[in-house]
Amino acid sequence: MFNAAEGGALNPTGVMHVKASAARIVIGRDSERAKALRAIHRTLAGHSGVCFLEGTVGSGKSALASEARERAAGAGLTVLSLADLTPFRGMCESLQTHGTGPYCLVVDDLHRSSAEAKHALEQLVDQASLTRNADSPVLILLTSSPTVDPLTRRLARMSAHTGTRVTLRGITRHELSRLLRQHGHQLNEETVAAVHMRAAGNPGVALRLAEAGVHTEAEEQSAISRSFLRPELERMEPCLRTFLEVLALDTGDSRAEVAAEAAVLALKAARPDLAAPVDADDLVDALHPILSGNGREVRLADEAWRQTAQALIEPARRQQLHELLAERTTGLARSRHLSAASSSDGDPGLGDEFEVEGLKALEAGDYLTSAEYLSMAMNVSRGPERARRMLTASLTVAIAEDPHGVLDLHTEIGLLEDPVMVTLFQAGLAFFTGQLAEARRLLHSELRAPGAGQHIESLTHWRMLILLCTVEIAAADAQAAQAAVAELRLLGITPSTPIDKVLGRVLAMHEIYALWNSGVVEESIARLDDFLIQAAGTAEHTDALYFRARVHYYAGHTAAALDDLERAEEGRHHRVVPAAAQRGMAEQAMIEFQLGRWSDAILRAERVISMARASYDWRGLASSHAVLAMAAVAHADETAAAEHTDWLSHHVTTSSSLPLYNVMTAMAWTARMSHDHARALDVIAAFRRSRLSTWAEEVGLIGWRALEIEALLDLENPSGARIAEAGRLLEVFSKQVALQPALPLPYGHPQALRAKLAAQRGDFRAAVADYRAAIWLATDFPHTKARLHHSLGIAHRECGEHAEADEQLEAARDIFAQLGASPELGAVKSRLLSVAGRYASLTPRERDIAHLISQGRTNREISESLFVSKKTVEYHVSNLLPKLGMSSRRELWTSAAVASQRTAPPEQAPGFSPGVRGI
Repeated sequence: MFNAAEGGALNPTGVMHVKASAARIVIGRDSERAKALRAIHRTLAGHSGVCFLEGTVGSGKSALASEARERAAGAGLTVLSLADLTPFRGMCESLQTHGTGPYCLVVDDLHRSSAEAKHALEQLVDQASLTRNADSPVLILLTSSPTVDPLTRRLARMSAHTGTRVTLRGITRHELSRLLRQHGHQLNEETVAAVHMRAAGNPGVALRLAEAGVHTEAEEQSAISRSFLRPELERMEPCLRTFLEVLALDTGDSRAEVAAEAAVLALKAARPDLAAPVDADDLVDALHPILSGNGREVRLADEAWRQTAQALIEPARRQQLHELLAERTTGLARSRHLSAASSSDGDPGLGDEFEVEGLKALEAGDYLTSAEYLSMAMNVSRGPERARRMLTASLTVAIAEDPHGVLDLHTEIGLLEDPVMVTLFQAGLAFFTGQLAEARRLLHSELRAPGAGQHIESLTHWRMLILLCTVEIAAADAQAAQAAVAELRLLGITPSTPIDKVLGRVLAMHEIYALWNSGVVEESIARLDDFLIQAAGTAEHTDALYFRARVHYYAGHTAAALDDLERAEEGRHHRVVPAAAQRGMAEQAMIEFQLGRWSDAILRAERVISMARASYDWRGLASSHAVLAMAAVAHADETAAAEHTDWLSHHVTTSSSLPLYNVMTAMAWTARMSHDHARALDVIAAFRRSRLSTWAEEVGLIGWRALEIEALLDLENPSGARIAEAGRLLEVFSKQVALQPALPLPYGHPQALRAKLAAQRGDFRAAVADYRAAIWLATDFPHTKARLHHSLGIAHRECGEHAEADEQLEAARDIFAQLGASPELGAVKSRLLSVAGRYASLTPRERDIAHLISQGRTNREISESLFVSKKTVEYHVSNLLPKLGMSSRRELWTSAAVASQRTAPPEQAPGFSPGVRGI
């Protein structure tokens, strides 16, 4: 097992000792390494034990074991292999021939060891060296891939008891990037992310992908990971391989005993000569490195293993396994297995059953389940029934907003013999893949063709117009959306089927969206009130609550918006389309962030991103990354800020108006927080050139103007022209707010900008008055309010009003501390305490003089106040300024130090000369 090529040297007794300094650090295994080190430390303390490193091929077991044995040798343990021992003499006695210990016995790939080696190891365990303190403690350091070998499972349980069972799963993307660079692969971040996802973080698979030079776009088609894992799967024991195949075919979260029972029956049928299968618990325990689940539920966590196992299952065996699972499951899981087990000739009875269940789920508002049932009904049907059910399934998939369902059905588009229906399906596919212009073109090619009303059946015409309205709303073309709604009403269609009744509710929502997009806010709210009553108990009810919350919030009805969001959050767990939930939660996170509920906003945005990764659906991602980018910048988390800002800059994948508006404001906001005001102006300039700015003005989203004006005023040494431009934009902004005073302005009110402009011009008295008014106007937005307190404190300093400045700066400090806005909190504290330590070094007389200077007193006035000569005052001033690190009286006059640390002002009582002791 050991040889000189591995970095060690043999001593005269044949025992291998390895220098710890030669160890190559394994990347990405800090927590696992810590467990191995604890096992070594435990052995040094006189306790025998097992350190069990388990994982699949490529997970890095042997590399970590190599590092661990080197560290063991460096710590003073005698490192041995089984080959170094002579079992016939007795294992304990054989160990002692190599010294007094303590010992580290290394067994790499125990699952491949010979029967003799396993017997020797079992002998050592049975001799009680590991079950009680011994004169020469032994650490068994072993590695193993999934196996149900009794000795391996026994050692795994022993190591778990002492906390030294180490399961090696995937490493993080950042760690993988380091590992790839260590092996000479310089990949960009996008490719690293694709390799990491494809390899599930498995270092071995990732290195194979990198060595093959697979590009990002080819990752999904690459078979490298499957070819790497295949030999490992083929070497598995029959019972374990069968169990893995069952789990690979089981798309739900099965109980362990159900999957194990199906595996046992399949194994008996295929291999009647085998001995009785092992216990279900041992099967689950053996596959632990690639499983996840709670309690008795287990599922494959590694998609590469699922694909590899499925690729090796013969068709007849696949059908048998699905039938066995169908007998042991219920509901949708059972139907999935029945569908997969159906013959190539179809099953009309099964198709009818699935269709009935699909329509039930549709009535219950569970659109994703309905779409899956109806798709399965199509799959088991043949002839005209298959074509009819394909149309039903595609409409339901569209209602469920399931892009991947649409893509799956696209392979069956040939079933649609009607060219109009083919166009409708292709337009839907274009919409769900974000190609709005193509979707519009396809729909117009049919709807605007000469004689369209004659050659398109009225119900199909109605459905196409609903899709066109959806496209126009996503593109923020309110006028086109309203035109489509008007045309829909002229058709006079009364929905009769369950699917069309749902489409009717979708149409009602579209009408309200079109109203809101054109700025008709109050009527939108009234229509939503009516719709929520009519749609009670449906999935659209929760979606409408999220929508009404947004309308309320951007109309300035904050309390009503929060109430709707609370109700929507309750409904989200019952009936709502997942894509609608992602969209609604993302916008909720943005609202919460603006209202100062940063912790809630961060958790919700992270939840949306987690849901999107699971569903591969982009809805809600843009707004969520916008929230997390702002939070990261505000919390000074540079790594997270770079990650989310990069996503917003290069990977944003939405055409919807509100998410894009959120992205723009987040980019400008983060630039402002980073003091990159030129970049903020560039972001806003690009926004101004887009049609999105027109939409935002119509809806009432005018808060971005505050970011633009503030960026102009905060430029380094802004020119007179820039200041004049800021003043002009401020007048426009002020007029807009005067017309709609209730609109939320999370980034600043005109009053605050007026104060900033006054301060820029040196009129601090006017700035103080305007800042005080602006603070009251920012009550709903804590972060903005804290910034105003800070600015007001600075203005008070400039006016020499230090007590008032203290009050404002402390208010800002408290809010920033509550929000966790680290950079701004530091700035406020610095302004309050920048020279506090130096101020403490002044003599009492110097403090008195410093206080009077802070009030704007001249030397003559100070000498009269303190009953000392003017020369004495000049002498103290010349001494105290260097002590405070200041160069002028004005700097002291505006200093935070005097305001935060000053003593009480000198009194002028008759016969009393304050501070005389310091002369």
